[in-house]
Amino acid sequence: MNNRFHIATYGCQMNDYDSLIIESILLSEGYERASCIDDASVIIVNGCSVREHAEERAMGFINSVSVESKKKKKIILAGCLARSLKDIPEFIDAAVSPTEYKDLPEILKNNFNVLSLKSKGDYTDISINSGITLLTPISKGCDNFCSYCIVPYLRGREESFSSDSILKQIKRSKNLLTREILLMGQNVNSYLSKGRVFTDILSDVLNEFGDMRVRFITSHPKDFSIKIIEMMAENKNLCRHLHLPVQSGSDRILSLMHRKYTADDFREIVRLARKILPDITITTDIMTGMPEESEKDFEETLNIVNEIQFDDAFMYKYSGRRFTLSRYFESVSSEEGLSRLGRLIKVQQEIKKKKVLMLKGKTLEVLSERESKKSKSEFYGRDSGNRSVIIRGMNIQAGKLYNVKINEIAGLTPLGDIAEEK
Repeated sequence: MNNRFHIATYGCQMNDYDSLIIESILLSEGYERASCIDDASVIIVNGCSVREHAEERAMGFINSVSVESKKKKKIILAGCLARSLKDIPEFIDAAVSPTEYKDLPEILKNNFNVLSLKSKGDYTDISINSGITLLTPISKGCDNFCSYCIVPYLRGREESFSSDSILKQIKRSKNLLTREILLMGQNVNSYLSKGRVFTDILSDVLNEFGDMRVRFITSHPKDFSIKIIEMMAENKNLCRHLHLPVQSGSDRILSLMHRKYTADDFREIVRLARKILPDITITTDIMTGMPEESEKDFEETLNIVNEIQFDDAFMYKYSGRRFTLSRYFESVSSEEGLSRLGRLIKVQQEIKKKKVLMLKGKTLEVLSERESKKSKSEFYGRDSGNRSVIIRGMNIQAGKLYNVKINEIAGLTPLGDIAEEK
């Protein structure tokens, strides 16, 4: 049997990083990337289980692999999916949790499961294959234990990596393509290592890699420091985008969620951020159908959305997860949760449309990322506010910064022509 592998990734940017770590480990052990699934002797399914939909997609892929292929290939579960499944299918050869990837070569030899979270799960000593954006976790796990969230049970307790190890991994992993560094954590604002806090590591990265854009995700309102916005105002390389999950506009629901802030706390962060940096882009996460959520609670969520006017939002319906406290609350019907989600999406899409239309005639600094599927004279890119932009022009190159004048809005996407290459 050959030693070629294929990785199927389903989930968030942390899953994307996990797959890069798995790839690096296997390549260092003499394995090769397969050109396609049929050419692989090992299929690794790296899935997310934070929400039911992501888990269903990953399991759908596994079930789509033919019976004959399942007999001939080793199938490994990885990521949160490996920890969350109550019953692992018989045809799965092994499962490995997010903190145990260094055991993968031994697992492939001996077919055993590692579902504990005992090790550090620190992969900052591993070089990864960077594209235009280098994914760089600064911590692992989470200590917040929100009542609806399964992450602490799948990725373990929170632990911050040392600033030295983070900087060394960036140096080892960046290449000629790299133009952007994305600092990642379940809650970057609670970063703490040897007395150094998140603004310290942010400053280190900005000073060390002054030719790179720097982003971060995800922030938690309860630990947020307004100093971060002041740093954005002072340093152009620190992207002017804040993703700050509000989850609900109801203080009652926020308390049941164990979010440890109020709606007014959230409003104050946004007020100060926009006072310091009026052009900041603010995006969020919002849940509907949380157990115990009443129509009044949902109306309060609509109120805060209308009031704050988010540039964009990830909106989703609550789904019960194993281990979480919210499973013991009185549930809202799935139909009601979906109905509220539909109403929320309609409101937020109108806000986003209005915001995007305001970009017409403006010039944005856009980092080109990839060629458009529609035309070779169009490229997809993102501006400092993390807004998707279509760049039009000849001889556009991936990984370059362009000043782009927005001349047209297609749906919810701004399109512009190159005004200047930076």
